[in-house]
Amino acid sequence: MQPSDDLPTLQHVAELERRRQVAESLRSTLGVLNSRLPVEKILFHIANQACPLLNADAAAIYRLQIDGMLAIQASVGLGADFIQHSSIPLGELATGRSVLTQTPVFIPEISAIEPPREEFGAQLADLLNRLSKGYRSLLAVPLIIRAETYGALTLYYREAHEISKEEVDLAKDFSVQAALAIENARLRTQMEQDAVAAERNRLARELHDSVTQMLFSASLIAEVLPSIWQRSPEQGMEGLNEIRQLTSGALAEMRSLLLELRPHALEEARLEDLLPQLAESISGRIRTPVAVRIQGQALLPVDVRVAFYRIAQEAFNNIVKHSQADQISLSLNCTVSDQSGQCRRAEMTIVDNGCGFDNGPESASHFGFNIMRERALAIRSQLEISSRVNCGTRITLVWTSEEDGNL
Repeated sequence: MQPSDDLPTLQHVAELERRRQVAESLRSTLGVLNSRLPVEKILFHIANQACPLLNADAAAIYRLQIDGMLAIQASVGLGADFIQHSSIPLGELATGRSVLTQTPVFIPEISAIEPPREEFGAQLADLLNRLSKGYRSLLAVPLIIRAETYGALTLYYREAHEISKEEVDLAKDFSVQAALAIENARLRTQMEQDAVAAERNRLARELHDSVTQMLFSASLIAEVLPSIWQRSPEQGMEGLNEIRQLTSGALAEMRSLLLELRPHALEEARLEDLLPQLAESISGRIRTPVAVRIQGQALLPVDVRVAFYRIAQEAFNNIVKHSQADQISLSLNCTVSDQSGQCRRAEMTIVDNGCGFDNGPESASHFGFNIMRERALAIRSQLEISSRVNCGTRITLVWTSEEDGNL
């Protein structure tokens, strides 16, 4: 009995299955591209998907460096010794030529590759020797996005391989995804840096304005102080105390301003010094002392210290702008590990007796609270904001080290 012409052949079924696998792989990679995974993990995923679909035994994604060398950023199937000696100058071997010409380069027989130019000497000769011992064919496809070349996707074959146009096109698809991953990571880093710079500039402007206001107020009081003193020495003393408070606050604000202009200084400073300085600057603004109590040494990771400082800074700014409070307190309690001396738990509480607000979901999105929550989330800490109208506000931030959190 002859098979019906309507029934698909085995070859056709295999082709359909292969296309399904390709579509599934590309869809999976697209999902990874849209995630916030580190770029190295995304590139490893792409290389890992490319190998079986392109019938390759190994794959590497090379990144073009500033010095013109191509270095492996992610790989599958390559030994550590090979990766260690795998740097390729731009224009050399198949990978370097592919990046230079921005076109795919296929080498059917690696042993037939011409020896490298003399200026690159023994390094490339050694790499070519390692290549020829482990593989016979390779395909290099450039990583290009918007005419910018990032590197190359290189596929290695242990046996002699004949490349098809379909394989080259599929390799191009994977190379585009790899280039997108690198570009997305670069843009994400740039956006984060821009956001940090914008926030720093905003705080610097606010600090500059507050310093100007405090010094201006101090100068006005100083002008009228002699006549006030003649009428009433007691009122004169009050004026002197007010000038002292204003100038102390302005000095603290200037120190904070210098920290904003020199971010590394903020990372190096002790939290026990930063918080009192911040409280003193706020005292100068509202002309009311801020009570500060610190227990234990805040030997915290840098990102945690900075987050605590920024959250306190945002909380104090909210108090100055909105609360109309005349009593403010800040407390920091650090529990220190007996073994390492590092702080394993830190709790900061800021309380004011201002006008407060309705503690509903709509109000929770106001007054910069979202910024504070994002900072708390970034260091895996808990932030609690409680308030009632005419009853003040309490902000509590609790951080616990990962070791304690896993107990």
